[in-house]
Amino acid sequence: MSMAFAKNLSIPLLLWVFIGTAAAWDLRFVLDYFRRRDIRHLCLLHCTSPHDELTLGHTFIDNNVRISTCRINKDITKIESVLRKQSVPVGVLLNGSCDNTYNILDKSSKSGLFDAMHIWLILEHTSATRNMTIDDMMQQMNLSVDSDIALATFTGSRYELTDIFNFGKIQGNELERTFLGTWDQTNGLKIPSRSFKLYDRWDFHNLTLRVVTVVVGQPKTFEPEMLTSLSYTKGISVFTKTAAILLDVLKEKHNFRFNYTVAGRWIGPPHKNASLAVTNSLYWGQQDLSCTSARITSERLQWVDIFNPPVTQLESRFFYLIPNKGIGNYENKFLTPLSPAVWWCSVGAGIFCVLVLAIAAVLERRPRPAIYAVLSVLGAVCQQGYEEGTGIVEHRYSCQGQRVTLLVIGLTSMLLYNYYTSSVVSWLLSAAPPTLSDIDGLIRSDFELIFEDIGYTTGWFEDAGFFYYRGYKDPKEDELREKVRNTKRTKDLYQTVEYGIELIRTGDYAYHTEPYSAYQTISRTFVDSELCRLGSLPMIYPSPVYIMTQKRSSYKEFFNWSLMRLSERGHIKAAQARVAGFIATCSGSTPRALALGQAAPAFGLLASITIVAVFIMLLEILWHRWAYKNRKDLSFHKTRNEQRKTISQRP
Repeated sequence: MSMAFAKNLSIPLLLWVFIGTAAAWDLRFVLDYFRRRDIRHLCLLHCTSPHDELTLGHTFIDNNVRISTCRINKDITKIESVLRKQSVPVGVLLNGSCDNTYNILDKSSKSGLFDAMHIWLILEHTSATRNMTIDDMMQQMNLSVDSDIALATFTGSRYELTDIFNFGKIQGNELERTFLGTWDQTNGLKIPSRSFKLYDRWDFHNLTLRVVTVVVGQPKTFEPEMLTSLSYTKGISVFTKTAAILLDVLKEKHNFRFNYTVAGRWIGPPHKNASLAVTNSLYWGQQDLSCTSARITSERLQWVDIFNPPVTQLESRFFYLIPNKGIGNYENKFLTPLSPAVWWCSVGAGIFCVLVLAIAAVLERRPRPAIYAVLSVLGAVCQQGYEEGTGIVEHRYSCQGQRVTLLVIGLTSMLLYNYYTSSVVSWLLSAAPPTLSDIDGLIRSDFELIFEDIGYTTGWFEDAGFFYYRGYKDPKEDELREKVRNTKRTKDLYQTVEYGIELIRTGDYAYHTEPYSAYQTISRTFVDSELCRLGSLPMIYPSPVYIMTQKRSSYKEFFNWSLMRLSERGHIKAAQARVAGFIATCSGSTPRALALGQAAPAFGLLASITIVAVFIMLLEILWHRWAYKNRKDLSFHKTRNEQRKTISQRP
């Protein structure tokens, strides 16, 4: 039998489970307690008569509480389905005098219902006769640090509330009890503490938690200090160190310790007989949390839960030396120093000045005034003078407009020339080196690709269609994978960081690793000239990584709260800065050679002007030959005419 009532709901759902019969003062106490918890929904799983069920329903409805009921006198199999909620907290009211109390508690324990999503209030009367007390029963239950259970013991005149939880029953911890408050008819509910419950569960009493971490290469000996060392440690990634440093802070603050398990990779399938990895060990329930972090996808969230906020970012790159051979990529930056508007204004000003000079030349009666005006402006723009090759002819008056115009042209061209030259020079000196800009450039390059032997790289290379680097489907990753497989190799595919960086220095290899690992070796071995030639292509762009835990873990609420506190106090940024390492950069004192492709526009312009000059020269040669021939013919005819005239004048 069931019934449901709704009335003026404005706060999150809470489910009450009431079992047994309660007196009037019991109901007042229950209403006071759950009103303090801001409750508007009640579910009664009861073993009372239909009349008592109806009476209780009306009582809670009159107090603006929504209720639903279900009989559990004999069948308790429905408890899990009734109490199972994923998005809202669930409150549970249990009368300890019910005959099925132990069975209900045992069923709830095995179903994982003693967690942060279920708020329990258990009523116990000291006058009740039974073989086991509620306290004895709870010692056998699987409680954890996020359990929210209040045991209300009636002593004859008042209720005494005790907070019951366990830092980890599976880990062997004993039941924890903390005084919560009291209730009586005169003073009502008195709970002195209004702080978050985890503040009252600060000390874990040296609890041992099972954690899994990753050390690439499976070292023969493992020491926990390797994970928190600020210096570079072979086989331990930066996002493992950052997570370990933060968890180490929480260990000291909250008095717990770790029992470590070392795995060789982060991600592993959850099916049986799969090799040990962080995700599947958490999925199987073998570990409580990870002492490392990983990038999370929707598929992995089906296996594990994560702690928020993220502890750092994952990033990987291909490192290589920029080739100093070949023509390089074509670049034309010689028109960009000035905007199109400035170029057009300069052209307009030049045309205006040509007109003014032409008018002035006409007034001065100069020969060929148009040619003079055009060549004068062009010479000033090119910072060259123009003279006709003859002395200045004296006239009755001199045009001052010509001189002012030439002055304006000279000053304007000088300023534009300085702006243009400084912009081009700054581009040549400070422009980014011609590195590979995308994965297509890497595929087309002549580099032999080698990789660090790390879990996600081996998984990417072995599993076709596994787009780990981009995080989404990208056909370019398949092309890169094929290039790696089909390239004739001179070195093994997987190399250690030290040897991989050494191979980079030859200029024939590109090595894939994390920037943190690469710069530890680069800063010690590279000289300044090599640093100036060092290039990198991002493969995994900075992505947040999270510490992982079991699905629906009892420690999720505690570590979310703890990591948020560390973030607010700057611990996360401090941990990231401590393990960031030294990033070696080019000093800038070593000049970078300009590639032919970058200088191609200048040489192209020079070649074009040379061709035009040769063409003009050929035209001039033809013109002068034609003019010379005409002058020769004219001279010949003139001489012949003179000879004829002389002959005709003879007697």
